[in-house]
Amino acid sequence: MLFEKEIKEAQNKLYEKGYYTCNMTDPYNDQYEICDRDGNIVIDHLSVSQLIQLSNMIAR
Repeated sequence: MLFEKEIKEAQNKLYEKGYYTCNMTDPYNDQYEICDRDGNIVIDHLSVSQLIQLSNMIAR
């Protein structure tokens, strides 16, 4: 899978801050959504690069 390592790192950074990432389902299975600890969707329709950028901003 392309960018598998980068996606995993982004997911770990977000998890450390209390957020969970999910891969969306068809027809958006190439996009991600971020949920908080209560399962509420915080943001969705993120591309891989947006997911990585968000995780880097939150991890600072």
